[in-house]
Amino acid sequence: MGKEPRAGAVDFHSDAVIDFEDVKSRGDRKAVFNVVQKLKDLGPNLPSPHMKSLKGEANLFELRPKQGACEARPIYARLGDRFVVLAVAAKKKDFDRAVVAAVIVWSVAVAPDNKSIIMNSNEEPG
Repeated sequence: MGKEPRAGAVDFHSDAVIDFEDVKSRGDRKAVFNVVQKLKDLGPNLPSPHMKSLKGEANLFELRPKQGACEARPIYARLGDRFVVLAVAAKKKDFDRAVVAAVIVWSVAVAPDNKSIIMNSNEEPG
């Protein structure tokens, strides 16, 4: 049986930190922190509506703050025993761009050698 990720194993790729700066609403920022904490607490057992797999993008998922009621959408992937937020869509109109950015980061910077510029999971962006 596979090893479950340890609590607190959610890191942010440096590009996702920059994306997160575009989330201007204090309420949306708090909602993102809350859903990231749920991912830390529950790992791969995080249920819908808090997360959703991205159709057509193997290994990529979106976090859905406020059960989907918040526009901000962190895009993440599982990397070994941790999760990495690869990009953040601040608004619905930014979602497709964030998915493309996440695919690029995943395929070029993260997945090939399992190394990346990421923030420590104990740090929070912004």
